Amino acid sequence: MNERANGTRAYLRLKPVNGSRLVRSRARHPHTVVFSLVRFYHRMLRNKKEKDIYEAKIEFFTNIAHEIRTPLTLIKGPVENLSEMVNELPEIKEDVVTMERNTNRLVNLVNQILDFRQTETKGFSLSFTNVNLNEILQEAYLTFEPLAKKRKLHYTIDLPFSNVYTMADDEALNKIFSNLFSNAVKYASKEVSVKLVTPNKEDSRLYIVIKNDGFIIPKEMKEKIFEPFYRLKETVEQKGTGIGLALARSLVELHNGNIFMAESEEQMNVFIVQLPYQSLQNVKKNLTEPRLSTYRTNQA
Repeated sequence: MNERANGTRAYLRLKPVNGSRLVRSRARHPHTVVFSLVRFYHRMLRNKKEKDIYEAKIEFFTNIAHEIRTPLTLIKGPVENLSEMVNELPEIKEDVVTMERNTNRLVNLVNQILDFRQTETKGFSLSFTNVNLNEILQEAYLTFEPLAKKRKLHYTIDLPFSNVYTMADDEALNKIFSNLFSNAVKYASKEVSVKLVTPNKEDSRLYIVIKNDGFIIPKEMKEKIFEPFYRLKETVEQKGTGIGLALARSLVELHNGNIFMAESEEQMNVFIVQLPYQSLQNVKKNLTEPRLSTYRTNQA
């Protein structure tokens, strides 16, 4: 080993390999090595701190959700009883409808947080059945139609004439589309459209395309928005937990699908859900009966 006089650089002479020429590799300056180690250490600390903050947020919201779910359930029962009496007491109808809507919203938020926690801990179960995708999308569409009318949006859905069936968890799909429809209607300025694209010879997947105008999400934020608790500063005035899209992505991925924002030249936000098309006949050929009925993420 030859060293320069000032001791700042060293060269290591290697033996020839397979008749090749001698190769010299320069050893790193000691200061460079120390600097790299320090930088790596600080990066690890930063990542750990971010992870700890994330876990603390999840834990906090989960604990709160558990605490308020029982009182909410106890409130929801009497509100439902009142809603059955509005025809006899029309003067209370508006108040009861407001109570019912906000109670349901709180219940949905609580369930959303708990569901997301389950997907994080890989304890979320999916029960696959032969679901009618047209029906699920139509139900989600009708759920948010009153809000779309109130906001005077051009609100449309395009479904195939024949019903499309696939093996999936209907409850999980309802949660996925409820989040996507809610965001589209909530943040749109004038227009929301939904379309179900069926498989063809070139592509055997199902596509659900949800578009809305309004504030256009920047390209560099199109992955960031799927992170838990992340909210764009331009939309913070709208109510939300920042968990909806993260939960939707987790549930889509449990179906071996994908959800992402696509590029658009129409000045629209375009969310696309890709789901594998699995007919009941194909699943029976490829899966055993126990796996057909229930799938647990902690067994994956």
